[in-house]
Amino acid sequence: MRFVALVVAALIATAHAQVTIEYWHINSATFGAQAVTQAVAAFEAEHPDIRVIERFQEGSYGGLLTNLQAAIAAGRPPAVAQIGYNFRLFAFNELPHVPIDTFSDRDDYAAFIDAFIPGMLRLGTDEAGVLRAVPFAVSVPMLYYNADLFREAGLDPDAPPATWAEVREAAKTIREATGRFGIGIQISNSNNWVPQGLIESNGGEILDAEGRIAVDGPEVVEVYEFWQALALEDGTLPVVTDAEQEQAFLAGQLGMYIRTSASLANYTAQSNFDMRTAMFPTWGDKPRSIPSGGNALFVFASDPAEQQAAFEFMSFLVSREGQTIWVRDTGYLPVADGVADDPAFLADFFAENPLIAPAVEQLPDAVAWLPLPGERGFEAEQALIGAREAILNGAPVAETLTRTAAQMRELLGQ
Repeated sequence: MRFVALVVAALIATAHAQVTIEYWHINSATFGAQAVTQAVAAFEAEHPDIRVIERFQEGSYGGLLTNLQAAIAAGRPPAVAQIGYNFRLFAFNELPHVPIDTFSDRDDYAAFIDAFIPGMLRLGTDEAGVLRAVPFAVSVPMLYYNADLFREAGLDPDAPPATWAEVREAAKTIREATGRFGIGIQISNSNNWVPQGLIESNGGEILDAEGRIAVDGPEVVEVYEFWQALALEDGTLPVVTDAEQEQAFLAGQLGMYIRTSASLANYTAQSNFDMRTAMFPTWGDKPRSIPSGGNALFVFASDPAEQQAAFEFMSFLVSREGQTIWVRDTGYLPVADGVADDPAFLADFFAENPLIAPAVEQLPDAVAWLPLPGERGFEAEQALIGAREAILNGAPVAETLTRTAAQMRELLGQ
């Protein structure tokens, strides 16, 4: 009986010692939820003293940010949350958080820092050099295409379009030969991630070198005129929600789709056709410039025990083990140094999955995902989203972008 009493006492003590933290993320059932579940289970197996409650947030990064601000105001923020790189400056300056540098007195901190790919930590560092967040997810946009539809339309599936002019011609051919839509371009109600790649690859800017709004520049107008022509002149791009574009592609009703590499694992599992990938198209001989999408992990816990548990959890997520789970089940690219070349982790995965090769090949062309500055940066982002919606529904391009630029400048106090 004494032995049983001791065991019960030990179990009670362990239960009392367990720390519970919340993790907020944007990973839906078709966008990384399985990887989140696996990572949490693996972490808890190694850390029985920490329980992680993961909570999916609707509305991508914008929706999560809105919910987070409400939770902070109510005094109930999660311990850890994903913040899209485009909102990192807002989070640095406007959201109360625990900078990662705060944990620098831990014995394992130096090893934690050294485990990242060189230069990766810049994604979580402010202008003063303070590491405020942990870079976690990195993706790039690329071209997915249906090789079966290419064959049906008389196109060569081994020679996918490399330029936007070639994309337009291929999309027309698919539409004319099969009656199906030729091209879709990922859109969002909370950010301008793919539009940034379209604009900057054409030599345009959302913000110029002085930090002023430049969406009324000629190169930007050219991009949106092209986008509008695909939809309204050619009839090759469906003017629908992004979810509907995705459904059309997976159903074999859309020939090509510009989409994040982070969708690769889901699309590979769901597509029942010969799906292939290629690099993000260029504007002729202009250099490709694509934003590195994804998110960084921020700590919002106020309790010291929860803060330490949050650090342990984040350390696991960006470890070689954690990154192996994450990359295999998503299509994001690793942030841990050496994990892609190590046979114990992702080396075989990359060798056996050539569809991810275009994403890796494009990494030298990746630039930072642009955050719009100031308290009203999110509103300015929404203004450009509204302009895109209007243009795809027939609004005059130059006039719409001129009006939008003025609105964005006013919001940012320019």
